[in-house]
Amino acid sequence: MEEKAIFIRESLDLLQSYIMKSLQKHSEEHGVTIPQARVIGEVFAHKKISIKHLSQNLKMTQSTVSDIVERLTSKGLLVKTPNPKDKRSVYISLSNELNEGINEDISEIANKSLLEVLNLLNPAEQEIVEKGMRLLVSAVKEKMEAEGMDNREFFDVLYFQEKQNKFLK
Repeated sequence: MEEKAIFIRESLDLLQSYIMKSLQKHSEEHGVTIPQARVIGEVFAHKKISIKHLSQNLKMTQSTVSDIVERLTSKGLLVKTPNPKDKRSVYISLSNELNEGINEDISEIANKSLLEVLNLLNPAEQEIVEKGMRLLVSAVKEKMEAEGMDNREFFDVLYFQEKQNKFLK
């Protein structure tokens, strides 16, 4: 059974890596380097974050992150806001322009990448993949509920059904 868990974890890691590489490729095509895309992604994930926390989360030096933030701020992609609790630090957030477009853009890129992979499979194989993912997601959702974990929207199987139907048709 442990071999199955290892296989599934490694498979999920591979899928995540593929999606991230697709996002990185897309970013580079739009003039953003991979480290800059990582910073943008981390800021996106936290809504607002300090340079110190960005550095810790990305495992980069504070000076490297500061330089990247400066370049992205000058491009109008990030915004620095003074921290009201500590005048020496600032919060980093996405600019309004980037914030409005990023959610849809990331989803579209990820969906397009996965759709290209799914299209390599015949309809019967696509059905098998979908059923397997439904079972796995359902089990994860059940386990999360049993352990009182945050059951976030993206684990909703109906959400997957809506998205799956939209992109396979």
